[in-house]
Amino acid sequence: MKKVLSLLKPFKWTLLASIFFATVNTAMQLLLPYYTRDMMSSILGYDMKAIVRCALIMLGFTLAGIVTSIANTYFSTKTSVGYSIELRNYIFNKVSHLSQSNIDKIGVSSLVTRTTNDVRQIHDIVLSTLKSILPIPIMLVGGLVMAYRMNPGVLKTALSFIPVMAGLAVVLIAIIIPLYSKIQKLVDKVNQIMREKISGIRVVRAFNRTEYEDERFDDTNKKLTGIALVAARSLAGLIPILTLFMYGLICVIMLKTINAVNLLDPVTQSEEIMNTIPNLSAFIAYFSLIITSVMSVVSILMSIPRASVSGKRIKAIMEAVPDVIEPESPVTPAEEDLGKVEFRNVSFKYKPKPPAKKKRFMSPKGASPAPKKENSNFMLENVSFVSRPGEMTAIIGITGSGKSTMLNLIPRLYDCTEGEVTVNGVNVKDQSSEALNSTIAVVPQQAFLFSGTIADNVRYGKPDASDSEIWRALEIAQAKSFVAAMPEGIESPVSQAGKNFSGGQKQRLAIARAVIKGAKIILFDDSFSALDLATDARLRASLRENLTDTNLIIVAQRVGTVLNADRIIVLDNGKVVGQGTHAELVKTCELYREIVVTQISEEALGEGANEEKATETDASEQKGGDDDE
Repeated sequence: MKKVLSLLKPFKWTLLASIFFATVNTAMQLLLPYYTRDMMSSILGYDMKAIVRCALIMLGFTLAGIVTSIANTYFSTKTSVGYSIELRNYIFNKVSHLSQSNIDKIGVSSLVTRTTNDVRQIHDIVLSTLKSILPIPIMLVGGLVMAYRMNPGVLKTALSFIPVMAGLAVVLIAIIIPLYSKIQKLVDKVNQIMREKISGIRVVRAFNRTEYEDERFDDTNKKLTGIALVAARSLAGLIPILTLFMYGLICVIMLKTINAVNLLDPVTQSEEIMNTIPNLSAFIAYFSLIITSVMSVVSILMSIPRASVSGKRIKAIMEAVPDVIEPESPVTPAEEDLGKVEFRNVSFKYKPKPPAKKKRFMSPKGASPAPKKENSNFMLENVSFVSRPGEMTAIIGITGSGKSTMLNLIPRLYDCTEGEVTVNGVNVKDQSSEALNSTIAVVPQQAFLFSGTIADNVRYGKPDASDSEIWRALEIAQAKSFVAAMPEGIESPVSQAGKNFSGGQKQRLAIARAVIKGAKIILFDDSFSALDLATDARLRASLRENLTDTNLIIVAQRVGTVLNADRIIVLDNGKVVGQGTHAELVKTCELYREIVVTQISEEALGEGANEEKATETDASEQKGGDDDE
C-alpha cells in the first residue's frame, strides 16, 4: 500500500487542510457536552445570564463545527478524487508501456477491473481515513479525559467492555480478509465472461449457446453474490452489536448513578444531587463520543482488508517490469538501411506464467522436489531471411505454424528467445520503441476501428493529413468507392470497433490508415482475408504500384495473395520448410505444393502460374469486387 499511496504527494496541501479542519471540528464536538452541563446547572439554579452565555458559546461552537465540517468534506473529497484520477492515469500509462506478454499474463478483464473497481476501493478508504485519521484519536482521548473528570469510577467500569468489542473486530477482520480476495477475483471473472459474451454475441447465437453462456455467467455471479453476502452480513452484524454494547453500558452507568444518588443525604448533600443530572448527561455524551470513535475505528478496519487486496492488485501493475526493455543508449539507424528487415537464426517461445505459490514439502527421503524442466517448445525455430524496401515478402503456412508470431517480433511486441531481429539495419533491442515504430505500420489480423469518423481513423496514421491525402490513401486501399458512396464521405461516423462496417470494409480502412503513415515497412497480418479475390488482386497491384519504396511483409492463408511476392516463406510448426518465389517453391517445397493444389489447381504448379491465372476465374464469378463478405 505504501507504493500505491505514494501518489498522494501532489495533494499534500489539500490533505493537510482536510486534517486541520477535521481536527478543529472534533474539538468543537468535545467542547459542546462540557457547556451543555454548565447550561443544565444554570437552568437548575435559575441563572439566566449563565444560560444565555452558555447558549451563545454553544451556538458559536455549533456554527464553527458546521463550517469546519463543510471545509473538511470539501478538501477530503478533492484529495481523494484527485488521487483517484492520478492513480487511474498512472495505471493507464503503465499498462500502455507494458509489453504484450505482460498484458497476456494479467489479462484484459483484470486490467479493466483494477483500473475501475480496485481504484474505487482505494478512493473510499482514502476518503474515510482523511475524515478520521486525527479526529478519531483526538475524540477518543479527549472523550476519555473529559469523562474521567466527570466520573472516574463509572468510566473504569465502562472501559472494561472495550476489549470485548476490539476482540470481536479482530475476529471479523480475520474472517473477511480472505473473502475480499475471492470477491476481487470473481469480479475479474464476471467481467471476463461478460466481455466474451458481448464481443462474441454473433458466435453465441449462431451456435445456439445463449443458455450455456447465461448459465456460465449465472454460476459465477452466484458465487460472487454468495461470498459478498457472507462479507456483508459479517459487517452488518457488527454495528448492531456495538450499538447494543453502547446502550447496555449507558443503562449500567445510569443504574450505578441512581444507586450512588440513593446513598446521598438529601439535606446535607443536596448540591451533589442537583449536579448529578448535568454531570450524568455530559458523561453519557462523552461516553457516546468514545463509543462512536471505537465504532469508526472498527468500520475503517473493516474497509482496510478489501482496500488492501485492491492495493496489492494495483501494486502488481505498478511494479510490473516490461519484458521488452528500452535500451539505455538507443542506436540510430543509418539512412541507407531504413526499411530493411532481417531475421538471423531467430527462435522464439512464450514465457510460461509463473506458477501459483504453494507450500513446499520435503519428500519422504528428505530431499526437495526436483525443479521442473524449462519449457522447450519453440513457436519459431532457426528462422532466417532478409526483406528490403521495394520488395514484397509473403509468409504462408498451415494454421498455428507461427506466422503471426513471426510478424509480432518485427515491431518488438515480443523479444526473440534466440538469434537476432534487425530492422533498419539495427537490432530491435538496440532501438527505442518510438524510433522503431515510426518506420513501421501494422494492419492487424482483426481490423480495429475507433469510434469517430472515417477521417479520424485514417488520420490515426498521420494526424496532420489533409483531406486529399486521406482520399489518396483510401484509393490505394481500394476503399474510395464505398466511402465516396456514403452521404457524408470521409466524415461518415464509425461506431465502436467499426461495427457499422463489413469485415472487408474495415480491413481496407485499416490498410488506408497504414498507407497514409508513409512508413518504410508495412506489416499485413492476414489483412486480405475478408476481401473477395478480385478486390484482393486490385489492392495488391495498387500497393505494388504506389508503394515502390516500401517493404511489404504479408501473412496470408490464400495462395492467390502471395503468388507475385518476391519472396515466399513457408512455415510448418515454427520452422522454415521453404523459401523462394512461387515458381521455385512448387518445385522444391512439398508443403507449398500441397497448399497450392488444395487452393488453385494442378495446372498452376507446372509453370508457376501468375496471379491473374490464379484469380481470373473466381474474380469473374464474383462481379462487383466491392462486395467483401
